[in-house]
Amino acid sequence: MTKFSFTTTRTRSNRESGQAMVFILLGLGIFLLGAIAFAVDLGNLWFNRQSAQTAADAACAAGAMDLLLDGTNGTNNQGGFTAAVNTKFDCNGNTTASPCLYAGFNGYSSTVAAGSTALGNNVSVSFPASVPGVVTPPVSVAATPFMRVDVTNNQPTFFAGMLGGITKQTVRAFAVCGVAQATAPIPIVILDPHNPTNKTSAFDIQGSPTVTIYGGPGQSIQVNSDDPAAVNIGGNAQVDLSQGGPAHTGSSFGTLGGPFATPAVTKNFNPGTTGQWLVPSPTINDPFQQLAAPSLVPSAPAAIPIATGVAPGVRGCAADSKNTCDEYAPGFYASGICVGTSCPGKFSDFAIFQPGIYYLGGNLTALSNSCLRISTAAGQGIGGVMFYLSGSATVQINSNSGTKCDPAQTFVTQPNGAGPGSLPYGVGCAASTQYPGNLPATLTGNVLLAPCTGTYGDTYLAAGNTPPASIGPQRGMLFFQDRSSKGQTSSAGGGGSYVLAGTMYFHSCNSTGTGTNCGSTPTYWSNSLQLQGGSGSSTYVLGQIIVDNLQLGGNSGIYMDLNPSSAFTVLKASLYQ
Repeated sequence: MTKFSFTTTRTRSNRESGQAMVFILLGLGIFLLGAIAFAVDLGNLWFNRQSAQTAADAACAAGAMDLLLDGTNGTNNQGGFTAAVNTKFDCNGNTTASPCLYAGFNGYSSTVAAGSTALGNNVSVSFPASVPGVVTPPVSVAATPFMRVDVTNNQPTFFAGMLGGITKQTVRAFAVCGVAQATAPIPIVILDPHNPTNKTSAFDIQGSPTVTIYGGPGQSIQVNSDDPAAVNIGGNAQVDLSQGGPAHTGSSFGTLGGPFATPAVTKNFNPGTTGQWLVPSPTINDPFQQLAAPSLVPSAPAAIPIATGVAPGVRGCAADSKNTCDEYAPGFYASGICVGTSCPGKFSDFAIFQPGIYYLGGNLTALSNSCLRISTAAGQGIGGVMFYLSGSATVQINSNSGTKCDPAQTFVTQPNGAGPGSLPYGVGCAASTQYPGNLPATLTGNVLLAPCTGTYGDTYLAAGNTPPASIGPQRGMLFFQDRSSKGQTSSAGGGGSYVLAGTMYFHSCNSTGTGTNCGSTPTYWSNSLQLQGGSGSSTYVLGQIIVDNLQLGGNSGIYMDLNPSSAFTVLKASLYQ
């Protein structure tokens, strides 16, 4: 019986053998199917998340560039959309706004409306009032400084729907961007946003001058115009940037609108080894928009001039000059200042200016054969002169001005204090001032030097800081045109080797003369500066040029030495999150 019982039990076991394996395999199959579903669906969601983030970043970066244009030009409607704090818009059905366009270029064309649960994607744009960790610029500088782009994509799932009934999943991404104030060196900035509409190019150089940029930041010139013909370098003219930049190995030329083709290298354009032609290049806003114009004090107008027949060797009148000098003091000149014996009531072609602020109701004119220099008198004690051009006043320095400065009336540019007509530090403000390497030791023509201290002096000093020891104090504002003026053209030429040391600021903004909330073109943004030199002359411009439009001409050498000081505040477009 024992044998019979044993045989029966073994037979039953053989019939049930392998059934557990079926359940194990079935379980493993379900697990593998779930793993595949997880891997495929999660991989697809991860890919779409990365794609959505790329689209959000691209859309926000494009919108930030338009916010930069808004802040630069005082508008709120660049890029096909209207920007206003705490508002938003949906890209669904919007094919013109730049954030929507750039999201579309990256595969997100807003096929569904914001908040929809239907399959498809949506891009929405909002304008927050602030961004954590970012300093909000003043409203007067950028009324709408920030943008947020949200991308949602309702994606179908594959295996997950078979297992859990989840047929779609929403993928989200966002980017935050905008404009903030940054401190940077300022190159030559051409502000007009649309020239050459009915005018010459915003940056126009003709004839056969060689314009040489020395030092300054890595980008020497920026043209803000969006016109494809914003820059014109014609004839045998050349823009030589081979000595530009911090290392003097080359600097860049940037233009927003064009032309896209790089001018003929070596013939018309020389960027050196480290420079390049940049297009499109982000705009740079007016760095002086917060700088107030000087107050008019007409109650005590200065005499015109205060002294005539100043003897040679006295207060900056050249010691070995054959002529006496007319001397001017800071103050209000209702009819402007005219230098030259052909001017009414003038006795000399040689004028010396005491340091201080000159508020001009008429032109600053220097006729042929005139000579302009700085007086060694203390004046207002700010180390140089600033000419404020009120109303329609302009600068008109004749191309032959400076040619009759007596050849012996050389101006020593270096800080040795020796030589006829020299100031203690030459063109500098102190012994520690950085001097351009291509500036000659002496100059024979006109010499006008901007203030070193005070509101219109060195920017570092004006802000209560000490300039870096490597550059020392620098000259400030030399010419400041009334921002309520419209369509005015100033011209600075001269003979011999002459220098204009300081910033030249010729900008037309609005009827109140402030630097913010500028009017529209071509009524405003319409002032011009022309720099020229006659045969055999050399023009040295030490500082910045901030102007609506700039024309360079003649057949001389024009040397521009850019201020290396990083003390100017501009707007910069950035991607924050």
